[in-house]
Amino acid sequence: MSRFFGARVPRCVRHVHVNMPWAMLSKELPVIEEERFHVELGFTGEDLDRLDWKSLDGSVALLRSWGCGLTIHGPFWELCAGSCDALIRRVTLLRWHQILDVAARVGPHHVVCHTGFDPRHHREQKKAWVSRALTILEPMVDRAERLGVRLCLENVWEEDPSLHQDILSRLDSPFLGFCLDVGHQHAFSRTPLAVWLEALGGRLLEVHLHDNDGSRDDHLPVGMGTIDFGLLFETLARQGRQPLLTVEPHTKEHLRHTLVNLDKILPPGWTGAEHG
Repeated sequence: MSRFFGARVPRCVRHVHVNMPWAMLSKELPVIEEERFHVELGFTGEDLDRLDWKSLDGSVALLRSWGCGLTIHGPFWELCAGSCDALIRRVTLLRWHQILDVAARVGPHHVVCHTGFDPRHHREQKKAWVSRALTILEPMVDRAERLGVRLCLENVWEEDPSLHQDILSRLDSPFLGFCLDVGHQHAFSRTPLAVWLEALGGRLLEVHLHDNDGSRDDHLPVGMGTIDFGLLFETLARQGRQPLLTVEPHTKEHLRHTLVNLDKILPPGWTGAEHG
C-alpha cells in the first residue's frame, strides 16, 4: 500500500520521469524517497544565478542512492536562440552554458531546452532566425558531446515540425534530438500529432505528457483532455521507439491522476529505451 497513491503503486512509476522544479525539491524529497520517482529537475534563470553547488551535489547523491534516474529542464522564460537582438542571444547562450554546467555535475540522461521560436513574431524571418540560432546551438552541441550529455529541443509554440527538422538536419549529432511535448502540440500546433511523429520520430529522444482540450496549455492530468494518447503510443510502437517519458503535473493530485491513467494506456512491456 502506498501512502501517496492510497493503493498499489502504478507500474508506470518506474518508467517515467516526474517534473520537479529545483526550488521545490527539498520539500518533496520524502515522497520521492517513498515512491522512488525518476526526476526531471527544472531550473529557472534565478535558480542558476543563486545555485548552491554543495546542495546540488548532495541532492543528486541522495537521489542516485534511491535509484532515481535524472533529467534536466533548462530555463526558458524570455530566452530566444534566434532572436534578432544580439544581447538576447548572448543571454540565451549564457543560460544554456549554465545549464550544461549543472549537467556536468548531475550526469542526466537528457537536458531539455526550448527554442524560443514564436510564429506570431518570427514567422516572416524564419530562415534568418534559424541561421542565428545555429550560431548558439553549434557550440552547445559541441560541448554536450564533450560532456556525453544529450540535448533535446522541445516544441512549444511551433505550429509544425519544420523548424525542428531544419535545425536537426543541419546539426546531425547523436547528442542533439527532439523532445515532443504533446500538450504544447495539441494546444498550439496547426499540424496533427501523427505528422509530428512521422517528421521527427527518427530524432525523438523524449516525450512530455500532460493533457488539455486544445484551447490552452492547461497541463491537465493524462486522460482528462482530448489528446489521443492511444495514437501516440500506437505510432511509437509502429516506429519501434520507446523514448523517455516525462510527466509534467502542476499539483500532486494531478500527478496521482496522471500516473493512474497512464498505467491504463501504456503498452505492456514498455520500459523506455532512454532509461539507464
